[in-house]
Amino acid sequence: MKPFILILFLTVGFAAQSTAYPIDPRPLRKLIIESEYILIGHVQEVYQKKKKKDSFGYAVARIEVREVLKGTLRSVIVEVAFEPNMVCPAPARYIPGTEVVAFLDKGDNGMFETHALSYGARAATLPDVAVFRDRIREMQQILTITDTDQQFLETTEWLVKCAEHEATRWDGVYELSPESDFMSYYARSERLPFKYMITYEQKQRLKNALLATTVTGYSDFGLVDLVYLGNEEEVSRYLLDGLKKLSEDHLWYAGEYMRRLNYARNSQQLDTLITSFEEKQYALDKDDELKSIVQEFIALVDH
Repeated sequence: MKPFILILFLTVGFAAQSTAYPIDPRPLRKLIIESEYILIGHVQEVYQKKKKKDSFGYAVARIEVREVLKGTLRSVIVEVAFEPNMVCPAPARYIPGTEVVAFLDKGDNGMFETHALSYGARAATLPDVAVFRDRIREMQQILTITDTDQQFLETTEWLVKCAEHEATRWDGVYELSPESDFMSYYARSERLPFKYMITYEQKQRLKNALLATTVTGYSDFGLVDLVYLGNEEEVSRYLLDGLKKLSEDHLWYAGEYMRRLNYARNSQQLDTLITSFEEKQYALDKDDELKSIVQEFIALVDH
């Protein structure tokens, strides 16, 4: 049920005992501002390169450049060095045969490196590449606005547009509702109050994007938190339907559903079930107990 979440928590545990540590999360807006180069490309191959004899070395992604969105490149092929065997922070990933939106810097050795590691290499389908291209160009234009208030309002609208599309949802939701994401625990940069500038019309668009989502991902819970007030009945129905359809492989999501379903009810009985679920959530061989708790929770809510 939980290989991903176990790895995640083992990683956090490892980080606490070593110098490795998750880096400050980098949503799309920050990547656009910080990286030296932004390109859209096709990963032709990935090969290993040794630093010296008997060393583990590193990997190199050979990328055919389709389009340059920031910086100047003289070659249609770039090679990006990365460390695929890092545990924490999470490394950049380049998969041969895929399209990628890459945010790069020039390293000290003259090779390209991925800005912000895993955040700076975005594998994408061709339709999603078009979404990234549009959002990147829009943000580059917004950054030229000299009026601070106007730039802030335009950025809020841009974040809403990011959140509306699944390819860039995390990038929008993380900045609109950082407290909804556990990765905000590792944030060292200032959180800007974009959520307080969301208009009624923008909130309705976010609600529509949420209700149109058929397979819930972690970032979708941030959307729930953004639109819940004023839309309690619709959002609760969406959450209950999602909890009922939750697959065994994603059973660890159940706690996120249940806590939010208890917002308005504030039921002690439901709260006890949530606590019981969270106590057993990461234990091995507890899947049957967890499923039983979820079913009991659904029965109490769905009447």
